[in-house]
Amino acid sequence: MTETILHPYKNQIYSDLIQQHNINNLFKDSEFSNIKSSLYYTPGFNRTLDNVIWKRPYASEICSNPEFIVEEANRFDLDQGQLGNCWFISAVSMITQNATIFERVCPLDQTYDKKYYAGIFHFRFWQFGQWVDVVVDDYLPTINNRLIFCQNIKEPNEFWAALLEKAYAKLSCSYEGTDAGQTTDALIDMTGRGIEESFNTKDIKDKDQFWQTMGIALKHDAMVGCSITPDPTEREAKMTNGLIKGHAYAVTAAVRVKLMTNEIVQIVRCRNPWGNEVEWKGAWSDGDLNNWNKVDQHTREQLHYQKQADGEFWMLYSDWLKNFEQIQICNLSPDSFEGQLTAQQGKHITWRQTQFDGAWIKGQTAGGCGQPRVEKFFTNPQYLITITKTDIEGGDGLCTVICACLQKYTRQKRQQTSVQQAEEYINLRLYKIKDSIDMSQVGEGHKYYPKDLERQDDTGAYINKREVVGRFRIKPGNYILIPSTYEQDKEGEFLIRIFTEGGSTGQSLNIEQPDTGPPSSTTRNEKYEFNDGKGEDQSFSVMQWYDKLPESQRNLLKYGGIATAGVGVLCCLGFFSRKYCCKKKNPNKNKQPVLEY
Repeated sequence: MTETILHPYKNQIYSDLIQQHNINNLFKDSEFSNIKSSLYYTPGFNRTLDNVIWKRPYASEICSNPEFIVEEANRFDLDQGQLGNCWFISAVSMITQNATIFERVCPLDQTYDKKYYAGIFHFRFWQFGQWVDVVVDDYLPTINNRLIFCQNIKEPNEFWAALLEKAYAKLSCSYEGTDAGQTTDALIDMTGRGIEESFNTKDIKDKDQFWQTMGIALKHDAMVGCSITPDPTEREAKMTNGLIKGHAYAVTAAVRVKLMTNEIVQIVRCRNPWGNEVEWKGAWSDGDLNNWNKVDQHTREQLHYQKQADGEFWMLYSDWLKNFEQIQICNLSPDSFEGQLTAQQGKHITWRQTQFDGAWIKGQTAGGCGQPRVEKFFTNPQYLITITKTDIEGGDGLCTVICACLQKYTRQKRQQTSVQQAEEYINLRLYKIKDSIDMSQVGEGHKYYPKDLERQDDTGAYINKREVVGRFRIKPGNYILIPSTYEQDKEGEFLIRIFTEGGSTGQSLNIEQPDTGPPSSTTRNEKYEFNDGKGEDQSFSVMQWYDKLPESQRNLLKYGGIATAGVGVLCCLGFFSRKYCCKKKNPNKNKQPVLEY
């Protein structure tokens, strides 16, 4: 069991609030009120939202017998409503298949039983290194007495999904704040230990190897999503084969099936979060009886094959690769990252995680990519990694290090600045400190420069994603990890996560600044325990926070009012290429981002 501190979001402590309310004195959330700004912030975002009436399921015309969960939660409980948040809905449908993760995010001791009902619910999300508990009331947006956002069409009296969606909207400042995004972002927010891999199917040379990689990932509870890149002028466009461009699908299974003809086929099961008849129409679709009649009844039942308009469908692996372009895998531990378990022969390995909070501050630590002045790059934050042991397996004298840089509060920035995407172009570079360098004087405020370092690797081209991840194979020694934005003086806060298999230590060389953005700090924290199903404890290095700073320093750290000069394509390089792209002009600058609606 791992004990985790749970931080009350907006200082709202669920255990206190539920004791103060009951069915005769229902909770009403003053931090996320029934007003238009909770729905949207962009004028004209969705005209129909002007007709919204907020209603509680109880004592309203929505239904007569509301329940939090009917029987048990599953992926068919979620049907996307009038909001472009398929990326979030797909992620939630994936976590319903992992009871440990789902119960951590969605506590099951919540109910509409009149004896305990108080109009208050709560959900847990991982936000930039800590778990937060988000409290909501159960006022939900309706038009003509029907929910307009996420709902369960088949069980209209079930409300866990609609309430979870509301909690995530509150975390994102509004429902519009969840409009358009990437499935892996939501998965990381609901797992707390996810490691993202992104692939473009055009770059997959060895299709058999990728099938194996995806199979290993799914076997070890990784979560997989896929999408088709839309044209720049399109948001969601239906293709003649039934698939939707710019739409996030969840991959719920990938199996090899032996037919009654003794032929073996590879098929992939996907789910459209709309949960309706809009499904794949090609080979192995629900209606393709020519192929399904080749499968014996027992195997059909094992595959849960049903000819239903529920958004879930099967398709050939080759058709899946041919039609989908962007593949995202959220691994829940480094064990399954890039299929490493094949080399480890299934042996259990304990990974060490170290994390740091950091910030790019204009005029101080926002050095950009080093063009045209290379010395500016080394003013960016620096993190010392000392590797003392090689990997347990492998025998090649190397250690696997997985590094991630996650930009904080991008959805809050988006609302404050009214831009479609607030992520900066970012990159991670890894340098080895030369063996001749004296390490005895290293400490806070120390900086390394090119004369001290040897370039090792990076995460590829600068890209405007919330998180970039790199997997490096390096020798024992001392290394410097440097996160940077493409442009100089771009401010922002971030979280660095470093995973190592062998012995290692991590240290920030920066004069650390406190995290100034949400969630709000509180003097009281609640603790809860969870088991990740593998019995693993995580090791964390916790940064020192300063409570008192001059006003000038606080102003430098504020994330509001940042102007984002252009957005670019999310060019999913995966981890095939380590090419470094840092020209005077960003080649991705004027392209449209690949977002999922």
